[in-house]
Amino acid sequence: MIVVTAFLSFIFVKSITIFKMIQVLILSSLKFIVAPPLSLGYGFNFLQTFMTTTAGGLIGIIFFFYLSEGILILWKRIWPFIKSFFVKKHLIHLHEEAKHKKENNKPSFTWKSRMIINVKRKWGLIGIATLTPILLSIPLGTFLANRYYKNKRNILIYLSVSVTCWSLLMSSLYFLIK
Repeated sequence: MIVVTAFLSFIFVKSITIFKMIQVLILSSLKFIVAPPLSLGYGFNFLQTFMTTTAGGLIGIIFFFYLSEGILILWKRIWPFIKSFFVKKHLIHLHEEAKHKKENNKPSFTWKSRMIINVKRKWGLIGIATLTPILLSIPLGTFLANRYYKNKRNILIYLSVSVTCWSLLMSSLYFLIK
């Protein structure tokens, strides 16, 4: 009876740990900045935190890289149909009004869109890759890098190096503070 109880408690503890690791993996692939504190809250050691957050970030980069690539291809195929709908003769007048209104109104930018434009102009792909895990989030940063830069291999390399470096830095800082 004691052996069965010990075995069941061992399986239960291991399944809880695996469930926690999966949570950290998913969270680090979506919003990387909150994954290391969650991992520490779960009681993971430094190596577990570093490996789990790095693996989750890399999984997120690969997943959202190919997802955004598919979305961009789909958009290029659908956009001519959407554009042709608004260019029909009965909508030309409405289109001209919208163009006139657009010329008079300046576009409004948020702090995030200004930051993205400035980073793209000043630092390029390296800047976007550096800010992706911390400020932009992995889905948005991967989409922007895929949208604005053509060398797909470099995009994956820079984003992967960035996630690994940020994971090492954040895991180290949280363990030093703890």
